[in-house]
Amino acid sequence: MNHLTHPELMYDLAKKQMAERLEVAERERMVRRAGASRPSGAIDAVPFRERLSRALGALWPSAADGSSPAAA
Repeated sequence: MNHLTHPELMYDLAKKQMAERLEVAERERMVRRAGASRPSGAIDAVPFRERLSRALGALWPSAADGSSPAAA
């Protein structure tokens, strides 16, 4: 029997190849996941004051209320 085609050697080589392919697949998944999580670059349609109103609740009147702060 040829030592290069020994069943145990073939098994070990197949295991090594499968492990390498799994590593490559995991790396590719991570790259795709990172690409999908990037911000789209779209402009936020909610003005800053409106976001503050949502965050602070009734403490700060929103622009939708029609009220504006008094000029100093």
